[in-house]
Amino acid sequence: MTAAVRAPASSEACHVLPVSVYWEDTDAGGIVYYANYLRYAERGRTELLRAIGIRQREFAAETGIVFAVRRVEAEYLAPARLEDRLDVVTRLVEIGGASVDMEQVIRRDGEDLVRMMIRIVCVNDRGRATRLPPVVARAFRKFASDGGGS
Repeated sequence: MTAAVRAPASSEACHVLPVSVYWEDTDAGGIVYYANYLRYAERGRTELLRAIGIRQREFAAETGIVFAVRRVEAEYLAPARLEDRLDVVTRLVEIGGASVDMEQVIRRDGEDLVRMMIRIVCVNDRGRATRLPPVVARAFRKFASDGGGS
């Protein structure tokens, strides 16, 4: 599956990553285990970074900076099940000096299953928060201003 970058009707920039639910994602009843939604969200954020030109391994090697999750708030609304096709929708909410707030929604056929608010921060090689490098801040702002398009 390949990720798609789309803007919803509201013209807010978002990134959409399709995912499928496999046996390994579910409990004995065939329902997605709650922690796996965090994995889906991580994939969505990673693919958003890739879509805006940031390769995390190269970025870390060049700058000594990595992205880390600082905060997660999740609301579980309905379960996903084995073999469901889901969309992980990632939208930028706020770009700060050292952090980025994102809303992530996991949907099945347009129905919200999980809503998350995530704050990622840049962390240097000493494990301390550091400002977003200008190239990263510019890439996020361009994504937001282009409505998610390239």
